[in-house]
Amino acid sequence: MTKKIGIDLGSSSLGWFIREDDQIVKNGVITFNTGMTKGKAGYTSPTKNRREARSKRRLIQARKYRKIELLKILVEYEYVPLSIEELEIWSKYKKEVQRKFPESNSFLKWIACDFTYLNNGIKYKNPYELRIKGIDNKLSKHEFGRTLYNLVQRRGYKDIGETDKETQNQIERRDDSGFKEAMEENRTIAEALNNNFLKKSKRARNEYPYRAEYEHEFRIICKAQGFDVTQNEKGKYNNDFIKKLRKAILWQRPLRSQKGNIGRCSLEPTKQRCPASHPIFEIFRTWSFINT
Repeated sequence: MTKKIGIDLGSSSLGWFIREDDQIVKNGVITFNTGMTKGKAGYTSPTKNRREARSKRRLIQARKYRKIELLKILVEYEYVPLSIEELEIWSKYKKEVQRKFPESNSFLKWIACDFTYLNNGIKYKNPYELRIKGIDNKLSKHEFGRTLYNLVQRRGYKDIGETDKETQNQIERRDDSGFKEAMEENRTIAEALNNNFLKKSKRARNEYPYRAEYEHEFRIICKAQGFDVTQNEKGKYNNDFIKKLRKAILWQRPLRSQKGNIGRCSLEPTKQRCPASHPIFEIFRTWSFINT
């Protein structure tokens, strides 16, 4: 007499049966909570809100680090009315010392695009005017620094081959809002937002620029200011200053390698497992299935 138990495990239930010889003698179903939260859009993970909040914190943190890295360069080359000591109070942690954003009068005016603290300085309505001016005209050192500081706040979307639903909606909205058409009519993002949105009393920050469009504007402005923007065969800038600026404004850290998470092969313990997508593994799985 041989008894066997069969189990069918689902997300919210467990089905079981006991088979004796060729007859099922007992069976049943055990139900339990799914561990999911039911909402208007269906079931979601209870950690969704926490995950989204963490994602926003990291986005704000990454933007802050980019600003700090850019300000270090601008301070070094005197493109901002700020000292390295003031910057370090904000950017570096010191025990029992509160980190504080720089609040000197000249720096706050610089942030507000008000350059009246300089001789013959001009006050601009918004940074987009500065960015447009920088395409065709020579900017002062502080004006050029403020232009770069506006660019660093957003670096645009870069396709890495995994487009989610929300990203796809944003890309489609480029057509609906008229931003795609505006980019075709103007030379840069700043021109498109200023001419087709701000001047028509529309919100400028509600659009979806691409990373390549930001880099295109960055290159045009730097070239207009007399910098060498040529690139070598690897696509890197030849000018060290432009290379530093590009890294602070546009560079994105590559994804962490998952190589260390690959386990060892059960047949050859000294080697790592073959990827499931590898043709050799497909052949191995086929022969294993036939053999079974």
